[in-house]
Parts: sequence; structure tokens; C-alpha cells
Amino acid sequence: MTRENKRNTAIYTAFEDYDGGDVPVPEKGLLRAILLNAIADMNREDEYARKARSYFLSKEDDYIFSFQAVCSYLNINPRHILVLVGLEANPSQPENAAPSQVVTPPDSL
Repeated sequence: MTRENKRNTAIYTAFEDYDGGDVPVPEKGLLRAILLNAIADMNREDEYARKARSYFLSKEDDYIFSFQAVCSYLNINPRHILVLVGLEANPSQPENAAPSQVVTPPDSL
């Protein structure tokens, strides 16, 4: 096959514009879903909220689905999530301000 004929193949065409950036992988999608589900559970008032709180406050980092490991793999600062779910004070928020009751995950996850 000549070089010109190779250019017309599906494989060559598919990778012709490949830029090598951070391509989303299924594993990242799974870890994002775990994190978003735990954030959503914080809005509940039942056993799921208690388990989500325990999940976020755990310092364990050697288990792949632990909060610390998920944040590390996704390149997210765990403190930002803890502020988001109301488990840690926001350094930019005045001390006398009331924390938000409804947790909304950021679009960047």
C-alpha cells in the first residue's frame, strides 16, 4: 500500500488530528461518579448522609475508591470538596456567614 493510500484509511484519518491531551478515560468517569454520588448523598437526611460524611472525613488513601485516592487521581484538592459539602470552613467566607444547606457539585468534576 502506498503512502497516499494509507492516508485514506479509517485508522489514519481517526488519528490525523490527535493532539495527545488529557483524554477522558472510563476510570476517571467512574471516580467522578463516585465523588458526585457521595456529594449528592450529603443532601439527604438518612443513613446515606452519615456514610457520605464518614467517606469524606476518612484519611485512608491506599484504597482506590477512598476519598483521598479519588481526589488524588482526579487532581482535585480534597479541601475544596470538604468546603463544598460543608465539612470544612471556607477560608474566603466570613465566620458569621451561614453555610449553604444544599450542596451543588461544581461543573468541573
